Amino acid sequence: MLYTHAKFSIQGYVGGIREVGKTLKIRISIKESWKDRETGERKDRESWNTVTMFERTPGFTYIKENLRKGDLVTAEGKIFEASYDKDGHTVYETTLAAELVAIIPTGKDE
Repeated sequence: MLYTHAKFSIQGYVGGIREVGKTLKIRISIKESWKDRETGERKDRESWNTVTMFERTPGFTYIKENLRKGDLVTAEGKIFEASYDKDGHTVYETTLAAELVAIIPTGKDE
């Protein structure tokens, strides 16, 4: 039998960090730019992703103590989907569960 999986890889800037129980919720900004084929104009798009880092993830304590808003990071991990009932409505949620979060040195704080 072949095993399947869903993985993600994100590199971007930290917009916020929240501690929720034994996890960190890290908001990461992704910026894309391209040239419009019709107008030749430069287009930009920014999107945000929330990565969840669990306490059992290697490096959790280091990231918790050292990660700051504005830091450039790379994050990799698994994608999980879940649903639950809230006030009679089904709520669907996608979790980006980090297996790796690394701060990329940019030299800005030196």
